[in-house]
Amino acid sequence: MSRRSITVLIAVLLTVLAVFVLPTTSPFRRAHCSDTNFGHGVVCVSGTGKGGNDVNITSKTVDYAPAAGNAVIAAAYTCADRDCQQIPATTLRLGDNLHDPEPCFVASPHSPFALNETSATTQKLQEYIWVCPAVPAGVTRFTVSCSLPTACSYITVTVTEWTGLAPSDVFDTDGGAASSTRQTKATIPTSSPTSYTNVLLYTFLDNTEDRTMSPAPPHRTVLQFYPGNINTAAIAATPGIQTVTTAWDGSDDWYGAIVAIKSATSQPAAVYP
Repeated sequence: MSRRSITVLIAVLLTVLAVFVLPTTSPFRRAHCSDTNFGHGVVCVSGTGKGGNDVNITSKTVDYAPAAGNAVIAAAYTCADRDCQQIPATTLRLGDNLHDPEPCFVASPHSPFALNETSATTQKLQEYIWVCPAVPAGVTRFTVSCSLPTACSYITVTVTEWTGLAPSDVFDTDGGAASSTRQTKATIPTSSPTSYTNVLLYTFLDNTEDRTMSPAPPHRTVLQFYPGNINTAAIAATPGIQTVTTAWDGSDDWYGAIVAIKSATSQPAAVYP
């Protein structure tokens, strides 16, 4: 076999490996929630996420092209330092290839959540969840940026695309929590009762040792682009305090947030004297 033929063969083999091996080993692979029907007209179309071991960074970008007019839910967290021991003093903003920041996105009522573990690793993080009710045409990527250059570490971001959500005034309530002891599960309640029917409960959680999480019903996995990180969702038809619980094998530290997003069929709860 000629040297040129060997070179071509090696190039082909590397291409095959890139296609069939890297997506199963890289923490940056794309995941789909195609046609996942959560009821009451709410459907998750698709999504993607990106993390990594980057410290002292300014931004993190994910490539994703949602259909114009669909809703997008974005979530992100960051540490301030390599060991996640300093309380973040920065903020995060969310932009795309059209605008920075993208004005269609609204942060949940208590974003940024200060998620400070008092368990073994005592990690201190900051997390946001945003919703854009109708994404503009031409968006192909999303970027989460730190308010100070090189002042954020381990920025991790997920985006998911939806239909059937409210066209405006999207949030009902939200909540965040972090571990006080190492556990085999995480439970996060909303900070106040939901006051609308048929809200989408959406979460972004992580555990320190990247143990694969499984949500307890009625929540289902929306996106799990890397072990430990998980977005879950469920419809809460009846107003009240809402919770999410995820479980894993072995004890670990954890943190995360839950938001209640109005669907297109949401109605204010009846108020009685």
